Amino acid sequence: MNDKLKYSIIVPTYNEEKDIENTISHLLSLNYDNYDIIIVDDSDDNTPNIIKKFATDKIKLIIPTTRRGRSEARNIGIKASSSDVVIILNADVHLPANFIIQINNHYKNGYDAVCVLSTVKNTDSMFARYVELDFLVNVDKGFYKKSAEELKFFWTEGFSVRRDLLIKTSLFPSNEIVPIVAGEDVRLMDELRKYNCNGIYDDNIKVKHISPSIISDFWNVRMGRGEGTPQVRKFLDNWTLKKIALITFLKSLKRLTLFILIFPIIFRGYQLSKHSYKNSIIEIALMSYAYIIEQTAMTIGEYKSLLNIYRKRKHIK
Repeated sequence: MNDKLKYSIIVPTYNEEKDIENTISHLLSLNYDNYDIIIVDDSDDNTPNIIKKFATDKIKLIIPTTRRGRSEARNIGIKASSSDVVIILNADVHLPANFIIQINNHYKNGYDAVCVLSTVKNTDSMFARYVELDFLVNVDKGFYKKSAEELKFFWTEGFSVRRDLLIKTSLFPSNEIVPIVAGEDVRLMDELRKYNCNGIYDDNIKVKHISPSIISDFWNVRMGRGEGTPQVRKFLDNWTLKKIALITFLKSLKRLTLFILIFPIIFRGYQLSKHSYKNSIIEIALMSYAYIIEQTAMTIGEYKSLLNIYRKRKHIK
């Protein structure tokens, strides 16, 4: 029975015309028969037309009437699925051909959820390489803990969970006055733990994602991550706006101090470069530069988000 588990791959898309064709091609090449692909599209570019070019029953395209962000798009896809297991995927992620076969082995052994190792595909780019190296440094610090008995964390890239357990939760947070753009996946994991989710992290299963390769894309992604922090603190942690504003101000002062002192930035570049195949003085300089861009973008994102929440609340009142 377990050998015949059905899988649904949920892919939220927003202006993904650069990546979506390649991603779908990889998804249609998986070595497993019993799966479908549910794409929930919020785009205003050519993404839906590219998706429609794939004439196959495996793909179901859903275009919501209103845009409510990535979390709600995922929720729509989950509710539309009828599978045993759902896989949450971003549109710039490529799964290996044996991906479902590999995770299926864990579900056959009774696990409720599986998270896998996410690696960067385009490490020839400086900014994409920074993302990869930042992850490796965090692994060295023990930031990510692996356990065969308890699911400690997960990435949206390739994360999978039994649908009957997932549907018991409130799914991804999506009813806030401002859509949460980052950090929402961690909250879902917290809720899954309350239902005694028996998960496993398998770093032998690897997925590859395309990270931003040019400064404008890198800036936008990192600024988005910054925007997510006040949103999570306000809507999920129930912090007051005054407390969020104070913490944001203190964080920006800390970052400004790092920029003035210079040495902490160079040291961060050195930490990153140790894991790079381009381990050199030039690589230290490049990673230090990317770190400055990241921290600046995140700071602006935090203030932008804080202001947006304030305006929305004021408008509602």
